[in-house]
Amino acid sequence: MYYIPTTYLTVRDDEGPIVFQREDLMRYSGNRGLIASGVTFRLLNAAFEDLCPNEIPRREYFRFRTSFPGDEVRDGIELVTRAVLKGRYFVDTSIAPDFAPQTPANGAMYFEVAYLDRAFAYSFDHHIFTKEWAEEVIKHQEGSLSEEEHARYLEYKYEVLGKLLTRMNVFNYREPIPVSRFNR
Repeated sequence: MYYIPTTYLTVRDDEGPIVFQREDLMRYSGNRGLIASGVTFRLLNAAFEDLCPNEIPRREYFRFRTSFPGDEVRDGIELVTRAVLKGRYFVDTSIAPDFAPQTPANGAMYFEVAYLDRAFAYSFDHHIFTKEWAEEVIKHQEGSLSEEEHARYLEYKYEVLGKLLTRMNVFNYREPIPVSRFNR
């Protein structure tokens, strides 16, 4: 038996389905957001499975609350769901539970996703978002001291992206939550 990771996301709008390949998210985010493209891909993939199984979800029905303040994840979610532009995406760094991995930007790897009358919460695994990850981001995200250091940082980002795209489970928490959290 083989584990075969998903390679695309499909949503629909009034005029039909729209397919996003995982590489579309990687291209959209660029090298700066490689890890963010994997976070976005796995988050949306899990949300589609949990909130609207066996159907192609309508992109306009998704709502998000997150403790993650990063632009590249936000932008990937916007690409697929249009939630940012339509006012369905909210950042609140105070909503993260203690078990969510902390980010270098004073947030956490914690996301709540609602679709119609259902909602799930997700926190990414500490074995992926480690202390080393935080240190690497702090040290290199705004530029490295040399081309060699930056090349090594890109290699590291591809390693983390590989974990995000190929591990069966990338979450340390994936549970239903009350949809009423989105009515605040």
